[in-house]
Amino acid sequence: MNKVLIKNGTLIFPHSNQMREADVLIDDGVIIQIGSGINDRKAETINASGYLVGPGFINLHVHFREPGEEKKEDFFSGSRAAVKGGFTSVLCMPNTRPPIDSPLLISYLLNRAREVGFTNIFPAAAISLGLEGKMMTDVGLLMNAGAKALSDDGKCVKDSRLLYRLMTYSQYFHMPLILHEEDVDIAGEGQVNEGSMAVKMGYRSLPKTAEDSMIARDLVLAHSTGANVHFTHLSTAFGVKLIEWFQSQGAKVSADVTPHHLLLDDQSVIKYGSQAKVKPPLRDKTDIVALKEGIQRGIIGILASDHAPHTDEDKECDFNEAAFGISNLEISVPLYVKALIDDQFINWLDFWKLLSFHPAQFLGLTKKGILEIGMDADISIIDPETHHEVKVNEFASKGKNCPFNGWQLKGWPVATIVKGKILMKDSQLEV
Repeated sequence: MNKVLIKNGTLIFPHSNQMREADVLIDDGVIIQIGSGINDRKAETINASGYLVGPGFINLHVHFREPGEEKKEDFFSGSRAAVKGGFTSVLCMPNTRPPIDSPLLISYLLNRAREVGFTNIFPAAAISLGLEGKMMTDVGLLMNAGAKALSDDGKCVKDSRLLYRLMTYSQYFHMPLILHEEDVDIAGEGQVNEGSMAVKMGYRSLPKTAEDSMIARDLVLAHSTGANVHFTHLSTAFGVKLIEWFQSQGAKVSADVTPHHLLLDDQSVIKYGSQAKVKPPLRDKTDIVALKEGIQRGIIGILASDHAPHTDEDKECDFNEAAFGISNLEISVPLYVKALIDDQFINWLDFWKLLSFHPAQFLGLTKKGILEIGMDADISIIDPETHHEVKVNEFASKGKNCPFNGWQLKGWPVATIVKGKILMKDSQLEV
């Protein structure tokens, strides 16, 4: 059955800043009709009464660990987790083993994504060969192979000249850069935010200056070159201020923030241990307030999970040896609802802009992020009120490393449609 009819939902139109009750008819992977009182006996029907219906959520930062670390995650498990989390598209970071630094590897990933056939998987390619920060990758060939962005995520590009040249060169291909900001000389072997908790627990500290100093450098480079630069997993109040000022000067810079940096502070490490060990580390309450206000004021324009699944062995060990990262793909939406909508920093229209419309624009996905006739039938449907408990043992992801186990959250995805196919219905995966 190629036709799907979504009935009686509250439709979200983030591109035109509107909400209204209506139906949506899908045929052969495309939205063909939007309006009231649509009926089609040949269509599979979803009753969306009481639900929010909008363009599919797009996650700008996930780690599916393929190739090389499939025991942590792979395209199959990661895609199912994405669908369960309401995400119709994801951008995979290139810090795999080997790193995604060649057109051949981009082609391999796209072929794997087609084999799995669930959520849309887009690859980001490495900025530098081998993620070593020494030689620039071939931007043109990577773009032609299907890369949607460049990033050395997991590492900061230390060589200023290399990054300056890349920013200049990337403009010819309209290729955005996604930067992980951490001065490794300042960070050293830091594990947690510098402050009282680090002293109390005896953990090595990772100062905010390590992040802020690199953001400052790269804002200057971005402003000078005119490159499209995005700062991922922003975590500091001063970083928000820096980005705001350069945006006011016309720099084409943007940023995203993760749910854990909005809901947990550095003191959470005492309670959750290595499950709350992330990079950049959890900061203090002043940073959380600044991040939320940065979202509210439009400085931070994208929400991204930084889904980082690990095995139990990676996390259940000595804190200093434990891996950085949280598995959160299928609970990111209700976590953001708790952090931003429940606390009245944003409304549902803003929510869809941050999770769908803006990421689509950033990646140049012209047929996504908009609920309109002729657009791709990638749709996320949310129940804004029903509460559920987070149960990590029920995750579709291989990664169960998550400090939010047992939390009561609302605003869960109940249906996910990708390319006109119903992949989740009534909160149950169909794949």
